[in-house]
Amino acid sequence: MAAPEPEARIPFYRNVKTIGLLAQIAFAIAVAIGILVLWNNVTSALARSNLPADFSWLNVRAGIPIGERPIPYEIDDPYWRALLIGFLNTLKIAVVGVVAASFLGVGVGVARIAPNWLLRQIASWYVELLRNTPLAVQIIFWYTAALATLPPTISAPATLPGGLLFSNRGLAFPFLYPGFGFALFTVFLGLGAVAFVLVLRLRRRRIERAERPGRAWPAAWAALLAVAGVGWFVADATSEPPEHLAVEFEIERGRGATYLDLNQDGERETRSGRREPLVGFVPVTVRIEEGVLETRSQNLVEQRQVKPSLVRFPLLLEHEYASVELVFPNEEDAERFSVHWFQEPYNGVLYEDRNGDGVWQAGEELDADGRGFTGVRVQLHVVAFERRIVTDRDGRFRIPRFDPVGREEGVAEGGGVGLGPGALFGAPAAADEDDAATALAGDAEWHASGPLVYSRPTVPVSNYEGGFRFTPSYLALLLALVIYTSAFIAEVVRGGLQAVPKGQTEAAHALGLGPRQTFGLVVFPQAVRIILPPMISQYLNLTKNSSLAPLAAYTEIFAVSTIVANQTGASVPVTIMIILSYLFISFVFAFVLNIVNARLAIVER
Repeated sequence: MAAPEPEARIPFYRNVKTIGLLAQIAFAIAVAIGILVLWNNVTSALARSNLPADFSWLNVRAGIPIGERPIPYEIDDPYWRALLIGFLNTLKIAVVGVVAASFLGVGVGVARIAPNWLLRQIASWYVELLRNTPLAVQIIFWYTAALATLPPTISAPATLPGGLLFSNRGLAFPFLYPGFGFALFTVFLGLGAVAFVLVLRLRRRRIERAERPGRAWPAAWAALLAVAGVGWFVADATSEPPEHLAVEFEIERGRGATYLDLNQDGERETRSGRREPLVGFVPVTVRIEEGVLETRSQNLVEQRQVKPSLVRFPLLLEHEYASVELVFPNEEDAERFSVHWFQEPYNGVLYEDRNGDGVWQAGEELDADGRGFTGVRVQLHVVAFERRIVTDRDGRFRIPRFDPVGREEGVAEGGGVGLGPGALFGAPAAADEDDAATALAGDAEWHASGPLVYSRPTVPVSNYEGGFRFTPSYLALLLALVIYTSAFIAEVVRGGLQAVPKGQTEAAHALGLGPRQTFGLVVFPQAVRIILPPMISQYLNLTKNSSLAPLAAYTEIFAVSTIVANQTGASVPVTIMIILSYLFISFVFAFVLNIVNARLAIVER
């Protein structure tokens, strides 16, 4: 039997696979050459214009003032740190915005198909109105029409439950910062995360082997909390402050700092003129035995209204003093005027008790010409002032500026009020010491702390100190992005819920499940699998839409990069960095959410 003839080998120029591979290689080479030619033309043009085409400018002094600083930053820091601040600000708005928009969007989406007609109509109008209004218009509205005019001024912030303060300087709230034992506590948190994963897997295997319904999450969370709890007590018991920690307190200025007294001379400035390093997030208690806060009555425009004869002192809480007494230095003023407190003892109105009933009535804060009483000196004598605060990340703290009891003001009565930072509360100008004046007596001492320290916001002069705050710019951008994006998310949620077959709802009702159980256990879990992929796109849109932040004067990566490009002329390198920044955030979101989507996806048999 003759052997079969070998098959003829196809020439490579006729092989479809070879031709396709060669075509792809040729296309890749052409693209690379095109990029190189383009880059050469751009760099040559920039060189002729004496503009930088590389990144050598990153270490040059930036000179850019940035109000939002998640990490320490000074105006003399280099450009790369300014860009890092902008990137972190973008990340802060993106992460918080995604979480808030998700909750709001899911709520509105569920309301879109609610059986209640009124709720359904409100949700429908919400979606149609906000989805069809440009985002830029919404940002400008929240920044200029709402947050810039409606909140009270910083001199009399609105005190909200939980220690929150709200004013035209933004929203401040208590916050936890790392203490002396935080490093050890993070080790236990890592061990707790490992225990969480191990217990979760073991619990799931037992449930699968038992072939009975059960939940693996409670045991896993219990393991995490148990390890973290042990770590908390261990870190709290073993935490030690840095060696030679000391407090510098300038009682006349109401300022202080915590630092390392390396030479142990009790002063922060050394003989060579250098200042010893500061230590941040240290609990400090400041005490003033007796002092005076002074202000002048003034007319202010707040919340689009003229408010006459206002008397404003720095914010004082009831537990921070033993007693306070309102005093008029001028005897004629003391006989003529009284003060009605809106928020005792720091926010009130000066009035003339014309009917002698001892109660303020509308109109008594105005003179015969219908104008408020301005320039009237008012003092608040405070006894046993004590405030526990936490230094900022730079190691500094501040309290209201007290004057000694008996010190006379150096400005003649009826004189003008200064426009400096202290003028908000009528801080008196520098004056010669009176013979009757006594020096302020007080002290400041630091305290040990555990893994975390609780920092509460205060208003010592004209801005927040302590806690954590969201500026009006951040709040305006966040509200606009969250509300705008939630309208699109609501439609995604509505579509996902309506995509669940009605047979699932009918089967749940047949098993005796109520409306809430049917929605929470049957309908919504299945809808999540449909909702999540388009939700990822909305999250990415929110991140990219944050580039409109300059409309709210918020300094994120785009705003900072624009300033950098104008100062350095490095428009091409800066643009590349902007693109890479948004790509990084988008890829992180997409990577994490795609993993979640893969775990929730329906597995086909």
